[in-house]
Amino acid sequence: PTPAVPYGQQQQQTATPQAMTDIPHTEVLQQVVAAARGRLVIPADEVKQLQEAAGCSMDTLLLSILEEAAHDARPHISNYHVGAVGLGGSGAVYIGCNLEFPGNALNQSVHAEQFLMANLLLHKEPSLHSLAISAAPCGHCRQFYSELACADCVRFVFGYRGHSNPEIFTLAQLLPARFGPLDLLEDPSAPLLLEQQQHNLAWTNDALNVLQQRAGDHCFAQAAEAALQAAQSSYAPYTHCPSGVALITGRGRVAAGGYIESAAYNPGLPPFQAAVVACMVGGCLPSYGQIREVVLVEVQSALVKHEG
Repeated sequence: PTPAVPYGQQQQQTATPQAMTDIPHTEVLQQVVAAARGRLVIPADEVKQLQEAAGCSMDTLLLSILEEAAHDARPHISNYHVGAVGLGGSGAVYIGCNLEFPGNALNQSVHAEQFLMANLLLHKEPSLHSLAISAAPCGHCRQFYSELACADCVRFVFGYRGHSNPEIFTLAQLLPARFGPLDLLEDPSAPLLLEQQQHNLAWTNDALNVLQQRAGDHCFAQAAEAALQAAQSSYAPYTHCPSGVALITGRGRVAAGGYIESAAYNPGLPPFQAAVVACMVGGCLPSYGQIREVVLVEVQSALVKHEG
């Protein structure tokens, strides 16, 4: 994986004059907002063009997208919209928002920062340089971000659109003396979050029978394979129980996501929620009611199961 470099160090090589970075034209920032509308990923080349056109710092660009990011949220219980905008190591911008599921326990909710992390994994982003949020992240998300291989290099940017002096923090400042992967991992050299994961999984006889029974169902076969691939690359270093979920939507589209564990256990992200993120990023889940079928792949003898 590409080693994480604090974004501020890169910015020194390409920085525009301070007067330009602090006072971008409002009209141009509106164009940045418009470019982000309805999107959860902005490719690196487009990000570069937007920043040059706005004549602003990268922090200002990320903050300008926050309100738009929050519009994508689905807080059906709290009605509290949250957005998060991150700059990946590739230079692409990723967007996250909070999700809530009526009729389910609150701990099934997805925080905007978790959504963004699942988005990074979906695109095989090797590192995260900066995370812009409108206020300090909750303790749940601070712990969740401790899993990153680049955790000590991530810049947490607090502010809002038009804010010329955002506050910058490191995870060490937000969560000092934190409990993390090295406190629990049996192998300290094991790959961490955003580093490549590969689990050697194969279908059981029971699974092969199910696949045979539905041999003519192309969508199911596609979903089963997508769920298997998601499980293969899921992040489960503590329980060694990799898993993945694929969702089939009403229009026959398929998207999948993998399980993400945390050393503190509770802040992890189940595979179903990761798959919902994948569906939203793919634009195939206008509402939860569009989910037609859920395909789960997990280890048969696993100590941690997500079925039911």
